Amino acid sequence: MLNPLDAPAAVSDAAELLEELLDDCNHVSSIELLHVVPVAGMTPGHDWMKDLAQAVYDAGASGHQTSVAPFESPQAWRDILRQQVTDGFMQPANRWPHANLRTPAEVRLTGELADGIADLIEAHLGPVRSSGDVDGPRTGMGAIWSRSLLLVTSDWATVLFLGVDH
Repeated sequence: MLNPLDAPAAVSDAAELLEELLDDCNHVSSIELLHVVPVAGMTPGHDWMKDLAQAVYDAGASGHQTSVAPFESPQAWRDILRQQVTDGFMQPANRWPHANLRTPAEVRLTGELADGIADLIEAHLGPVRSSGDVDGPRTGMGAIWSRSLLLVTSDWATVLFLGVDH
């Protein structure tokens, strides 16, 4: 396994090409892995995922109070990432009527790049055992659309941020 604390920088580097494919003349796409925090000491219980998400945000000194809506499948985050970049809001043709439509090859490439980013995250952190939608401090801060996903492995937790800004 790769160094978990290097995951945010590795994802940032890997996401550059994907973000370029998703950008258009008026909007900039962001795919970012926030701070990575250890799971040790967190006991699964009523609000354990909320506590982990809060620890991720607190590592960035945000002070934002968060909530989490867990997914039934721990791997749902992979499907959400792929869907958003291939035919979701992150795909330029879905948000700007005059955007150059992406070719089938470009759409296929966006899906492959998203899968590669998901694999990279798990190569650094280990297999995701729990995941869910999380609200956070970046929601509504100039973004025209954003989604944050809490990812929890046996040892680590982080938030994957997807966004489109003006």
